[in-house]
Amino acid sequence: MIATQLKEAETPQTTSKIAVGDDSGAGLKKLCLGNGTTQTRVRTPSKVLEIKEELHDVLTSDEGGHFFYHSGDRQDLVGREFLTGTLASWKAPTTHIKLSDDPALKAEYGLHTLLGALATLPYRQEWNLHLVLSIHNVKVFKNLLTDKTSGSHTVSFNGKNTPMSQVNLNVSLVVPEGAGSYSYCVSAKPEPLIDRSAHAIAVDFGTSTVIPTVFAPGGSIIHRQVLEVGGCIDLLDAIAADPELVQFLGTGKAGSIEIIRQGIESHLFQYGTRNFNFRHIYARHLKPWLADRLRLAFKEVEEWRDAAQSFVAWGGGVEMPGIASMLQREGITPVPEGCWANAVGLQRMAFGRMQRGK
Repeated sequence: MIATQLKEAETPQTTSKIAVGDDSGAGLKKLCLGNGTTQTRVRTPSKVLEIKEELHDVLTSDEGGHFFYHSGDRQDLVGREFLTGTLASWKAPTTHIKLSDDPALKAEYGLHTLLGALATLPYRQEWNLHLVLSIHNVKVFKNLLTDKTSGSHTVSFNGKNTPMSQVNLNVSLVVPEGAGSYSYCVSAKPEPLIDRSAHAIAVDFGTSTVIPTVFAPGGSIIHRQVLEVGGCIDLLDAIAADPELVQFLGTGKAGSIEIIRQGIESHLFQYGTRNFNFRHIYARHLKPWLADRLRLAFKEVEEWRDAAQSFVAWGGGVEMPGIASMLQREGITPVPEGCWANAVGLQRMAFGRMQRGK
């Protein structure tokens, strides 16, 4: 699920290197910059649109960015302009690129979504970022993602003629999705959520996917499989198409996924400004949605369950109302800040590598 960007502190106005965790999910881009009291987090939908005509007005949102590429190591982008996240879906609701449509798009457009995330932050003349990235298939996409992201990029944010920013990106490491979350869990305070000395099982409830993963002692991935069913988006679709909601709206069409998402995240379950509360519809669809996914996840990891000392769940789906208690009843530990676990873990890895000169 998407939440508004967290700005616990403004990014410092210096040109020193910042350790960054970049979690490019199929549904959401999560960027975690810096640590401690200066840490900044940005979360935007994984969507991109190239602009080929003048905008009527400058579009701004905490959940989407706008950049013009002047020059840099991506020669194929010179002179081109893009919207990302919410701005892409605002401008072209049906024709924008969704990174969930094809696994290769996360590597192809990783730089776009990163620059779009930076566009939501206060202006800096120069960014020097030391990155640890995650990708679903490291073997296939590591080199492509690194080549298309790393280097120097001169851009303008929020328009062609705004002051330029020099964005210098050093890709220190590319790891499998979930590696950051594992790191987050083994270093959790006051007690680790995963016992590093033993096998562990995790289920990632993402926007588009549900992914069970088995970790060996120490954190190496033994088994990982994307389930055939979808993630949180399937639940939102079911609520949107619920006959009671469709009848209330009176248009014969399904409800708005975006409005439903906002209602769930607020925990108020109001359908926008309409006098309709869908809490009971959410409750009706939630149990079968989760039960189906847990059944398939249990089947996928069955042969490792007896050896696993830890069984956790992370991802944005874990933060939806009612999910945590349902998982606990199944003997699964819900990870706090489940949506951010991977990005925060990646940031810690980036900081450690930066300190060691890697």
